[in-house]
Amino acid sequence: MLRCLLMICCLTFPACRATAGVIAPVSPAGPTEVWVDGVWREAGDGSRARPFTSLHEVLARGLGGGTPVRVHLAPGRYAGPFVLPAGVELVGAGEGSVLYGAGTEPVIRAPEGVRLKDLVIEGGTWGLEAAGVVRLDAVRFRGQIQGGVRMESGQLTVEGGGLEAEGTGAVGVLLGAGARAEVREATFTGSFRRGVEARNAEAELESVRFRGPQTALYQEAGRVRLRHVSVEGGREVGLFVQRGTLRLEDVTVTGHEYGLQSMKATLEGWGFTSVRALRSGVALVGSQAELEDTVVLGSGSFGGVSLVASETVLRGLRVDGAEEYGVMATRGRLRLERAILTRLTTRDGESGDGLHLRDTQVEVEGLVVRQASGVGVLAAQGAQVVLREASLESCQEAGVWAETLGQVTAVGLEVRGSRGPALVAMVDGVLRVDALTARDNAAGLVMADCEGSTGVTLGRVTGQGRETGPRLACVASASP
Repeated sequence: MLRCLLMICCLTFPACRATAGVIAPVSPAGPTEVWVDGVWREAGDGSRARPFTSLHEVLARGLGGGTPVRVHLAPGRYAGPFVLPAGVELVGAGEGSVLYGAGTEPVIRAPEGVRLKDLVIEGGTWGLEAAGVVRLDAVRFRGQIQGGVRMESGQLTVEGGGLEAEGTGAVGVLLGAGARAEVREATFTGSFRRGVEARNAEAELESVRFRGPQTALYQEAGRVRLRHVSVEGGREVGLFVQRGTLRLEDVTVTGHEYGLQSMKATLEGWGFTSVRALRSGVALVGSQAELEDTVVLGSGSFGGVSLVASETVLRGLRVDGAEEYGVMATRGRLRLERAILTRLTTRDGESGDGLHLRDTQVEVEGLVVRQASGVGVLAAQGAQVVLREASLESCQEAGVWAETLGQVTAVGLEVRGSRGPALVAMVDGVLRVDALTARDNAAGLVMADCEGSTGVTLGRVTGQGRETGPRLACVASASP
């Protein structure tokens, strides 16, 4: 008998342990599923077969309140306004599912967060006014008076969809202090006053297109990152940042008054392109910037790049077809590496310079200036400039010009085809040039007034010698 019991135990206990090891964990319950169909004419219970006839009926039953509820909206028009409790998810059937409201209040308020998917929000002062955690998937906003989405706090995630402005003055997305947003694959169309307005907020926009907003991004403080973003069709500043940090990666602005403008901000990134800006492609005031592979194609009266009292590093800059200046810098510091500035024009005949530098400290390495209607490099009003490996070709007035206490030290400089001289020093300007190649400059090698502290020092000159013009007392050789 005992032997039999032992055999039973040996067979039973391992079997129990093995069975316990393969029991699947209990899965958490999903959200409550509710269906709504505005054309249903019978009393419903919210099931797929017998849907409710309005979203208000769902909300009146007290669903949500923290418990996950997924509401399916059949094609149709649903009159708001709506106040959505926490835990509610609205899923439409695409363009046919429309939530709309009058112009007296927001279409949807969601103070504790919400998820919206595959539907249209139309009219209202705001399409959505929310806080908490908000997610929008393939949601379209149109016809709002003040704007599409207003987030005073919380986390906003947008995937796909878009915002359409009717008239002017509205904002696509407004982010208040402390709000965070991620916007991907969305489109902003129409004459929004501002596509995205971020005030001391954090935002990341990726693969977003702006077509028509007067200003695509208006940022005040906070941090914003733009990746693979295109902007066109507006009349004001394409991208504006003040006292904040902006990072750019593969961003193009076409048209607009300025492509990119900053005030006391920090900028970084690569691959920014401005096309046909009315004033300037890049305009920085009192800012710190480090930008790589910046391109400005066509720009207006403020030149390709305008820098005022800024600490700036530009690597891989290309400016083509700018009016007035390729780069204009006043005060501050500039480091410029691998820059190509071509076809620089002027309207009044007083500008058209490649580099126009005043009261600033500049280091340049690897510079090419071609077809400038003014000067290749102009240093004035105490500017201190160091040039290394610069090629200045067909600069109409001169290759390098130093005046009013401007100082230029150049090593490895080539000047060709100027209608004036290769070098000019006037009004206490100072030039120190070593390893100079000068050819085909119509007014010779050097022009200088030789008054005050004006002076030119030359070393290792190739091509065009000083014999092409009168010998000047303030022009000396670097070595006997």
